[in-house]
Amino acid sequence: MTDPHNKPGESPREHIGGGYWQSRFKGLLQVGAGNMFASSVIAGLVIGFALDAWLETAPIFMLIVGALGFVGGMRNARKALLATGRDNEPRDSDRS
Repeated sequence: MTDPHNKPGESPREHIGGGYWQSRFKGLLQVGAGNMFASSVIAGLVIGFALDAWLETAPIFMLIVGALGFVGGMRNARKALLATGRDNEPRDSDRS
């Protein structure tokens, strides 16, 4: 049975994988996920520090808002990594 999407001389594996540029784009999205996580944590710490300085309190707001930034950064990074389509790639347990 022939696949109408395959070009002559192209293996089905190349068509499914998306090619060189798609894999590079996935890598950029993964780097972006790390940057989103780090920036969320840093923004939370800075905002918490500013609140503590303004209200003249112990570093309680820095810890609370920093923890919220950590949770938000993890959530955003997870969304970004799921958007890369990593579920299409074979897992180590699937390989023989």
